[in-house]
Amino acid sequence: MAGAGFTSGADGTMPQIVRTDDVLGGDPRIKDHRIGVYHVYQRYVEGDETPEAIATSYGISVAEVHAALAYAFSNPEEMREIEARNQARYEEDPGIRITPDDRA
Repeated sequence: MAGAGFTSGADGTMPQIVRTDDVLGGDPRIKDHRIGVYHVYQRYVEGDETPEAIATSYGISVAEVHAALAYAFSNPEEMREIEARNQARYEEDPGIRITPDDRA
């Protein structure tokens, strides 16, 4: 499924947010990465990190962080659903924390 279709930047493109059933359980993510929108959103909102710090820690561009945040803030109910689902999984088995450190 295609992402949000944001466009901008010098070359006319901006990173897309995509969904793939077999990557991150189908949750929205930054195209070409296993970095979920929720992961970025959580670090920004709950971790009080700057987009630049998030980009550096994940090895992605600031534009990719902003695309993820734009998606998250445009879809707050979906972010709450992902949070609830992740929390339920963690409570069932604390050893299954999801960390997006692989490329898609």
